[in-house]
Amino acid sequence: MSKRSAAVILYAALLVASVLQVFQSIVVAHFFDPEYLAPYRYGILAAGFAYLFATGLIESVFFFISGKYAQNARRYVGNTLASCALIFLALLLLFHLLISPYALIHTELGPYLREVGAYLLIALFLFVNMTALNALVGSGHAAAASVLRVFQYLLRILAIAGALFSGLIASIYPLILLIVVLEGIQSLLYGLVLLNRKLLSFRLRGIETRAQYRYALGLGIAGFIPFINGSLDKIMISAFLGASSFAVYSVSAIELPIAGILMSVFGSVLFSTYVGFAEGGDHPSMAALWRKCSKYGMIAIVPAGIFVFLFSDVLYRLILPDAYFEGHRVLGIYALLLLLRFNSPDVLARALDRNAVIVQAATAMLIVNVAGNLVFIQAFGLWGAALATLCGTAAGWIYYLARYARLLKQPVSALLPWRPYVSLVAISAVFFGAARWTFDRIEVSAALAILGIAAYLWYAFSLLEEPEKAYVRDLVKKTGVPFRPTD
Repeated sequence: MSKRSAAVILYAALLVASVLQVFQSIVVAHFFDPEYLAPYRYGILAAGFAYLFATGLIESVFFFISGKYAQNARRYVGNTLASCALIFLALLLLFHLLISPYALIHTELGPYLREVGAYLLIALFLFVNMTALNALVGSGHAAAASVLRVFQYLLRILAIAGALFSGLIASIYPLILLIVVLEGIQSLLYGLVLLNRKLLSFRLRGIETRAQYRYALGLGIAGFIPFINGSLDKIMISAFLGASSFAVYSVSAIELPIAGILMSVFGSVLFSTYVGFAEGGDHPSMAALWRKCSKYGMIAIVPAGIFVFLFSDVLYRLILPDAYFEGHRVLGIYALLLLLRFNSPDVLARALDRNAVIVQAATAMLIVNVAGNLVFIQAFGLWGAALATLCGTAAGWIYYLARYARLLKQPVSALLPWRPYVSLVAISAVFFGAARWTFDRIEVSAALAILGIAAYLWYAFSLLEEPEKAYVRDLVKKTGVPFRPTD
């Protein structure tokens, strides 16, 4: 399977899975008001912190099934899973013996320790599932990984929706236990697929475990500050505004699925290609590939970010109960993150084994983020935290671009296509802005939106390179729609 086809398949699968995940959040929000939803959202945050301790190992899988390590890929996958299991046991003991009785009991999490502890069980299955996903994608089995990912979230939404609508579940704790069981089933399926594809072995002799641990430690440290950055706004909202506001903010503070998916696809499917360029010292090719991915990423996400920013209040009226409406501004500002999330920011650093760049960029983000939260929450309330996150992300991106330009000895323009970016933003802002301004006259607004979409698609197609244009033509022909490009 070609890299392009693998990327398309994985992107489509992750998009479907993420849409199902968002729909799950909407369904749960319709059954529980913010004050009752809080323990569920705190549980998600706790599982995220647990994942932080294994993220270096899990992400190291891409590196240790590529290049010179490929012949022992299955053993490195087994080593990763065994190490993750030990990490989980240590975290579970730490939580129940020390953190829960002596620390969290005195915080706003105190009333929800049972729910948080139950959700923490998901961490083990999360470790297994993400390791397996990375192993399958990194070894060229994107189709299998895609099927499993979609099945996982389809099963979850069907089970949760069925239990809630039928009345079998009426409180958060049984809901969390149901999710634990569903994640366990998914982990079993991932394990079976890894064995079937000969990507799992626990015979660990003969591999460079110390090299993996060193690489994973650097990657884990590099991922620590970005995680704090991603969770800081939620922690600050909880501390300053309380559990109910935290629940509203957590439901609202989500990037549209296409952003994280896009970065995941570009960072995983193409990682081995970046490693090959790095091992050969071919820095211009690394820069060119990153620039190409950035351009295609911009095409995919820019209009969605601007549309959601302008129409966030309308979307909230349509999809969520009134108790959550205050969060629409948070969603709108988070949508603007899409204008900065058009490519995997750390993939070049990981391929070059320069994880210090990730730490440095994340530190810049954290400084801006902390200062912004302290100022903006007091000034603007709930959506001030989202604004701080936006400013911190922008600071990180500027640093990444500057450092990559120096490392690869390329101008910034060789990494970032500025002119297409500005044009894509301008087209989206003009037409969707006009549609929002005339929203009281729905026929005019709809016409402007359709015109904007047509103009955007025409310009976006003109930015594609010939192989991608041919790929799009073939896809359109298969649908039976007449297609006569003017380029």
